[in-house]
Parts: sequence; structure tokens; C-alpha cells
Amino acid sequence: MSWLGFVLVIVGIWLAFKVAGVVLRLLVTVLILVAAYWWLAPYFGWPPLAEVWHVLGPEVRLPDVSLPEIGGRL
Repeated sequence: MSWLGFVLVIVGIWLAFKVAGVVLRLLVTVLILVAAYWWLAPYFGWPPLAEVWHVLGPEVRLPDVSLPEIGGRL
């Protein structure tokens, strides 16, 4: 491996640490905001966190599947 390869490996490792740091900071910031909302919502009369998640969260719908008839002759 040439000197250029060593430089690229070191720059890649440095960038990986930078990206990991940004992701962790964002994760901790979101966690702090959610915890603050969860703690302050009852005092200010805001809706609970579960209701906010229900309204703003991803919309997951289960398909309407009819169940087969179980009754029959014995």
C-alpha cells in the first residue's frame, strides 16, 4: 500500500468518527426533547406523548382480512 492509501485510510477513519459523533449528538438531542415534553406536558395541559405519536407518527394500517367461518357440522 502506498502513502496515498495510508492517507485515505486515516481520513476515512476520521470521517467515520465525525459522522458517528453527529449521529450520537442528534440521538441525544431528540431523546432530551422527548423526555422534556413527556415531563412538561401534564403541567402545561399538552396532549400526552402517546397521543402525539399517534397523530404525528407513521401511519400503519393493517389490511382488512376476513376470518374463515369456523362453525360447521360435527
